[in-house]
Amino acid sequence: MDIRARVTVNPGLGRNPRGMSEGYGAGMRPPHVRVLLGDPEETSAELVVRPGSRTQGEGRSVTVTAPRWQRPNGPDRLLAEAYREAVALANARGARSMALPGILARGAWPLEDVTRIAMTVLMSTPTTLQEVVIAVRTPAMLERWAEALIREGT
Repeated sequence: MDIRARVTVNPGLGRNPRGMSEGYGAGMRPPHVRVLLGDPEETSAELVVRPGSRTQGEGRSVTVTAPRWQRPNGPDRLLAEAYREAVALANARGARSMALPGILARGAWPLEDVTRIAMTVLMSTPTTLQEVVIAVRTPAMLERWAEALIREGT
């Protein structure tokens, strides 16, 4: 697949965006986050994370327990836990790169909530990760993620 749409923002370049990297110690930085149009499996990431009903998997691809959105103001903390679980799996493996789908949940979830929660967890959780790739399926989702990366990187 020819992936031409790519957005990259690295909020860890010498500044602390909105206090989000406060969990990092001296010399540590949050991972470089980029978004691309495609499938997580098509990336070169060391760890590929998929949403599912329970955590499982070995090797390169794993499934984390992901919530199902049920109503407005859904269980945001459950979505944050799914992203934390993905980071914890990467840390346990010493992974330097991880690929995630555009939404780490089962079923529909408001994308604005997803990007806010994901970026908060990814930028505030100490990790071995140097790069996180968010692979999205549609140009509209790519645009929303790009907006989130820009918003969090300023």
